[in-house]
Amino acid sequence: MATTPHDAGTTFSFNSATYTVTSITLNNSDVSGTTEEIDISHLGLTAGASVLTQKKPLKGSTGGDTGKEVSMDYIGTTNIVGGTTGPIAITGGITFSGTATCMSSSVTATVNEVIKGTATFRVA
Repeated sequence: MATTPHDAGTTFSFNSATYTVTSITLNNSDVSGTTEEIDISHLGLTAGASVLTQKKPLKGSTGGDTGKEVSMDYIGTTNIVGGTTGPIAITGGITFSGTATCMSSSVTATVNEVIKGTATFRVA
């Protein structure tokens, strides 16, 4: 039987603050801009018809975007200010470091539950 990997001791810090995290997601998306066509299919197509495409009318720019995004859920009342930029570090089961900007953050208080926050960071 295959063993399932479990987290042991992963820590998360952003801008010199350490958080007690309950989940971390590290997302890597393709920012190469290699998709040269867009889908222009319409609702009048019948089942089995081919997808209609055309060349992109505009050229994109990655603008230094790494395509890396980190989301985390954490225990506590701290609401990280959106737009804040600083060093980010994850150590343990997932290891990652860089400079990131907080894109969104919220804190939720629920009956019979600890107060939890969630935040999403875009990595430079």
